[in-house]
Amino acid sequence: MRLRPLRIFALPMACIAAHIVAFPVMAQENAPVGIVRGDLVEWDGNKVEGDILVRIPPDRLYTCHFDGFTYMERDGERIGMAVLKAGDRLELVTDRKPGSQRCYARTLRVSDNFPAANPGYRIPPRRSTLIDQLYPRGNLTFSGIVLRLNARKMVLRTRTQGEITVLLRPDTRYMDSGLPAEASMLAVNTRVSLRCGPNLDNELEAYQVIWGEIEGPKGR
Repeated sequence: MRLRPLRIFALPMACIAAHIVAFPVMAQENAPVGIVRGDLVEWDGNKVEGDILVRIPPDRLYTCHFDGFTYMERDGERIGMAVLKAGDRLELVTDRKPGSQRCYARTLRVSDNFPAANPGYRIPPRRSTLIDQLYPRGNLTFSGIVLRLNARKMVLRTRTQGEITVLLRPDTRYMDSGLPAEASMLAVNTRVSLRCGPNLDNELEAYQVIWGEIEGPKGR
């Protein structure tokens, strides 16, 4: 029997070379803290923990980590990563875990109606509508420690902007460790992340207040 080892390896090597040429590697960045909107390229991991890759037009790629405490929703209903597919339009509220510079997704929303906006883009304030009440529209994010708190407002100590005062709305949404919570469950000295927006008097109002464990599921 004649052995022809060159034929065995020649075709796979040609295919590999063609694959590299056809699909060049694009630069990926750690997503910034704040609100990031874009199209899902792919996600890696399992339904409990992994990483997502989001494309911001025209060709910017951001990566961010998710885990069992990341709150995910579509059309107001909670979902899991398994239902997402490439091309889904996402809005992420991103943060950093203590002592880490890696992007962490606090919340993930899927929708076809997000405005096209790059991270950091400010949307002009407008009057509240029923849609705003169902899906908070704050376009600014802050993280810090709660110094003072009452039913109408909270004072937050941030790392970059010092103390800021944020008004609490009747429809402000609260989340503790990825689960819906009540305002009464929030305490002074708690580290929180806020999604905020200016009102007609240019005062900051909180549309979403998030706190709780973000280190990941126990035992992982």
